[in-house]
Amino acid sequence: MKYLICFFSMFLSFFTYADMSEQTLKDYLTIQYHNSIKAYDIKLEKCQKTEVVITPDDVKHISDDWSVLGTVFSYHYAKVQDLCSHNELERFTVLSAKLQALEGSDQLLLEQYNQLIMAIPLAYERTKADYFVLPEDIRERFSNLEKLKRPFNLMKTMNKFNF
Repeated sequence: MKYLICFFSMFLSFFTYADMSEQTLKDYLTIQYHNSIKAYDIKLEKCQKTEVVITPDDVKHISDDWSVLGTVFSYHYAKVQDLCSHNELERFTVLSAKLQALEGSDQLLLEQYNQLIMAIPLAYERTKADYFVLPEDIRERFSNLEKLKRPFNLMKTMNKFNF
């Protein structure tokens, strides 16, 4: 009987420890998840704080067609934003997947955050389709412009083209 009581008490303590351990893991992952969202947001703000503006003079030797320019600007802007925040986005994605795998996580909240955070990478993916329809020589010439290789201010660029 003593062995049964001893066994039962040990089993109960392991069960309690395991439950506590899972809750501790969930709490830790939740904190890290929210920290990764903040880090991603800070990095995006840093990437977007730029005074680089593309002017008509920068691109007129390649094209002055607004449909081409709009496609090029959208693609390169999204690409640079995606590359700039890649590490933060990767960390967010891993933590999100871990939290979704844990029982008792707020799946609706995780889904809403995921949709919000993934908007920029998805925009980049959508702009690729339009961009890669452009002739290769035009894409290559635009890709060689230094201003398109780093973050640029999209709104000020648009204003320079009077749109």
